Amino acid sequence: MKQPEKEKREARMDGATLVPNSGRGFRKGDAVLDDWLIDYKHNSKTFSITTKNWRKHKKDAWNEGRKDPVYKVVLDDEVKVAVIDWEHFLDYKKMLEEQND
Repeated sequence: MKQPEKEKREARMDGATLVPNSGRGFRKGDAVLDDWLIDYKHNSKTFSITTKNWRKHKKDAWNEGRKDPVYKVVLDDEVKVAVIDWEHFLDYKKMLEEQND
């Protein structure tokens, strides 16, 4: 399956809206879901994150209406991982703790 078709399929499954002409013009990221700008990464085994590519994705997300960046790494059709800022992880952890109190 071609890369854009994989992105379309993932966005549809996520309930996200594809970004028109993503990465080829002024619009960045692959899809938007609520306040998140998603960049889909399809790799069969691994995906490397560098400081440079994370900072670029954060800047692109900010420029797309102050969205928060997230990578959705699709290692195969069953293993899918989200990469988010640590502060968002801590917010999520705190929310879960408050629900359990």
